Amino acid sequence: MDPAFPHLFSPGRLRNLVLPNRLVMAPMESNMAAEDGTVSDAMLAYYAARAAGGVGMVIVEYACVDRPTGLGGAPQLGIDDDSLIASHRRLTAAIAAHGARSCLQLFHAGRQTLRRFTGGRAPIAPSPIACRVYREEPREITVPEIADLVRKFGDAAARAVAAGYDAVEIHGAHGYLIGGFLSGAANRRTDAYGGSLENRMRFPLAVVSAVRHGAGEAPVIVRLSAEEFVEGGTTLDEAERIAPRLVAAGADALHVSTGTAERMDRNVDPVSAPQGWRIPLASRIRAVAGVPVLTVGVIRQPDVAERAIADGSADFVALGRALLADPQWPDKARRGAVADIRPCTSCNWCVDQLLAHKRLGCAENPRAGRETEAPVLRSGAGRAAAVVGGGPGGMVAALLLQDAGFRVTLFEKADRLGLGLVASATPPGKDKFFWYRDYLVRRLADSGVELRLGAAATADDVLALRPALAVVATGAANRAFPLAGSASVPVGFAHDLLTGEAALGDGPVVIAGSGETGCECAEHVAESGRDVILVSRSPERRLARRAQYVYRRQLVARLESNPRIRIETGMEVAAVGDGRVVLRDQEGADHSHAAGQVLLALGRVPENGLAEALRAAGLPTHVIGDSREVGRIGDAVHDAYAAVRAVTRAEGGGRAEPVLGLAC
Repeated sequence: MDPAFPHLFSPGRLRNLVLPNRLVMAPMESNMAAEDGTVSDAMLAYYAARAAGGVGMVIVEYACVDRPTGLGGAPQLGIDDDSLIASHRRLTAAIAAHGARSCLQLFHAGRQTLRRFTGGRAPIAPSPIACRVYREEPREITVPEIADLVRKFGDAAARAVAAGYDAVEIHGAHGYLIGGFLSGAANRRTDAYGGSLENRMRFPLAVVSAVRHGAGEAPVIVRLSAEEFVEGGTTLDEAERIAPRLVAAGADALHVSTGTAERMDRNVDPVSAPQGWRIPLASRIRAVAGVPVLTVGVIRQPDVAERAIADGSADFVALGRALLADPQWPDKARRGAVADIRPCTSCNWCVDQLLAHKRLGCAENPRAGRETEAPVLRSGAGRAAAVVGGGPGGMVAALLLQDAGFRVTLFEKADRLGLGLVASATPPGKDKFFWYRDYLVRRLADSGVELRLGAAATADDVLALRPALAVVATGAANRAFPLAGSASVPVGFAHDLLTGEAALGDGPVVIAGSGETGCECAEHVAESGRDVILVSRSPERRLARRAQYVYRRQLVARLESNPRIRIETGMEVAAVGDGRVVLRDQEGADHSHAAGQVLLALGRVPENGLAEALRAAGLPTHVIGDSREVGRIGDAVHDAYAAVRAVTRAEGGGRAEPVLGLAC
């Protein structure tokens, strides 16, 4: 059958290596290596699953060429000793078994690391300038050490080829050692390795030459940040001058990214980042490089990837977080089953896992990074199961139970599914969450799950099904606050406005509460053309404190620069009426402001009373998501998976067949 996207699924060439298609798995830190730097069983299964999904090549995550000084995390792959080759050989064989090519990324952290990773030693960098994120003052690398590292990169390339990798990639992006040498913000040396761009290129070019020699006939890819987005850092104009020099030194392809640790929002983009925004940068580099170019970053839909290849912007498309959400993305795209692709929303659950030094995971795909764990089993045998609540956790639980062989009824008190996802998707720049809601709704429509919308289920309603179990995913309720509204200034809830359950009134809006919901609601209201007063009880301007780290940076910057939003700290709403709102400061002084509406964003509390009634009736009942503890979408999805997995494994034992796919 002809592929649905012919350019994307045409063969591609890197030097003398032919890839079966133009899709590449981007290198992503996983925290799944063994402590000694070898490939663990979990890592092997993780990469094998992505290779089986149909990518043309897998770029295996950063492997350190000089442990421990060059480590950027722990645990992390190593490729600095011959003893590691056998471990990598297992991985290359697993990738090849699924028809994909393999590539290993060679890495040195430079200044972007911590002493606890480097054995207590100071990080090394081109200059003794601390990264504002890591805050570890590095030691300036000496000229003899530079020569030694050049050799180590070359030796690492030779080991990678000996381990069976079809290609190697040099990590020269994102502010690590090689990118640090290229960057005028990080490299302030006064010798032959600093100052002019020509001098700043000297070490990176020597590394490329050494890797070219060590790799033999295997292709050499260099990843670089075409823009660092930091003052004094690498710019696109400079990258256009750097690219041909990298090629002349031996690079067979360039992998175009952006950002540094200080601009993580330009590296692992938040939900607000436009799809495919780096593609024009790759096109600029391709025009001057004369070799194939890989483009990467927020490429979520096959038509975007197809267009990048078809119009000549890039030769290959690298998918990162998209393959965490759905390892089968390439195969589904090839078959034209685009609606079946579980969409990555750029929620950065995966990033938060890594920042917490946990194993890589995905909010939407609970199996990501846990491919070796025992799966859900088909133990339902046609028995009834009830799910109450149609948010992300409830929808996923219903799909998994149905896939496990249960006859599932899903109750939702609203007249539509996924109101929690609607609330997440409604604020400016967050429409990707609609993708996930729509995906789950489509999956339910194609499933055998019975939907009862507009049904606030009681314990009697659930028990009437005679179910084997129930899952309570009723979510959370708005936290009550003793504030009476008036005819001229009604009081409502910010969450209800975002879900569409409440309407936006006329005139200025006062929002009480500066958490993530309050901040997002303020931006949403301001976008409608109304003035907003965002009220925080905290005396400090600590907005959206629990928001995802990368997303929060951009959200706060937008709030503080929005002329329609006024931020009042150390205040609380004391009274409303006669078209005005009274704010009281911490000294007890009152401040009156014109207002047409007050929206409360003071938190939400779990709703789980139904679970108590069902348990009292003797029904095995599982409480998930916000009903258990108010959290993020990923918490609800992972709760659903854990509950269904536990149920089916307890019941199925060794008799039931595993569920091969993941319906959610």
